[in-house]
Amino acid sequence: MNSIEQVASKLLELDNITIITHIRPDGDTLGSAYALKHALELAGRRAQVVCDSEISPRYRFLTGGEKDIAKSCTESVVCVDVAAPSMAGKYESSALAADIVIDHHATNYGFGKVNCIVPEAAACGEIMLEIIEKICKIDRVIAECLYVAVSTDTGCFVYANTTAATHSAAAALIDAGADIAKLNKKLFRTKTAAAFEIERRALDTLERFYNDTVVCMVVKKSWVSELSATEDDMESLSSVPSQIEGVKAAVTFRQLDENTYKLSVRTNGEIDGAAVCREFGGGGHKMAAGCTLCGDYDELKSKVASALYDNLKK
Repeated sequence: MNSIEQVASKLLELDNITIITHIRPDGDTLGSAYALKHALELAGRRAQVVCDSEISPRYRFLTGGEKDIAKSCTESVVCVDVAAPSMAGKYESSALAADIVIDHHATNYGFGKVNCIVPEAAACGEIMLEIIEKICKIDRVIAECLYVAVSTDTGCFVYANTTAATHSAAAALIDAGADIAKLNKKLFRTKTAAAFEIERRALDTLERFYNDTVVCMVVKKSWVSELSATEDDMESLSSVPSQIEGVKAAVTFRQLDENTYKLSVRTNGEIDGAAVCREFGGGGHKMAAGCTLCGDYDELKSKVASALYDNLKK
């Protein structure tokens, strides 16, 4: 893998750059991408951010209010927080030819010409801070973008992936002018009425397995339509059942159509969620992973719960 210095140097060799974020974008991919865009512009380069998914209302302040940032790719391409080319959606072919890949997912095999993959980083934003410091001075705009990245991927610094380096990065961003009171209120202390109702209904479906070590719940597609709920309304839902005392793995099944479910797995670290999700064609981190499955919900929940419990016994 290439060093921070090599990546920063390579970035400054490029111009008219397209920064690709992953589908169903979260705060880390968007915050890191927009921080890099602003830094490159300060360094006299042209840059744009693209995504093959609608941007949730929670993060549109990063995009200037735009919900659709899909554009044509330029010749120079940088992938940010994109664990695999397929996670770029319709930009997959451009991702496969990426000049630079910057990521923190351990499953990333390094598909760029230049790769900076740091699995021990809690968020891509941590890596991006080090890179941008080699390009320009961190101003308030960059600091707030990177604070979004780092804080959201650590659950506001409460997830087990949070390290001393994460707190050091946050301190540097605060020193650079990030308004953390404003950002924390927006990101972690505000929910819509639809979000509360989705959470209430989902918890009513919660079922316990294997002496309450594994729990599963479902979010039905009809609820999302009825309540006009957005992806943003369900972003933090997966972490709720994992807070139950004694639970070692929690699975939230999001119904996409009659027999298709998007799974979000959260564990306490004793179960490797990424390893289990890889068995089903997905992936992620040990304590936060996911996959998509087709079939009958009752059969799927039993199958997934069994796989998680088997992993616990290893």
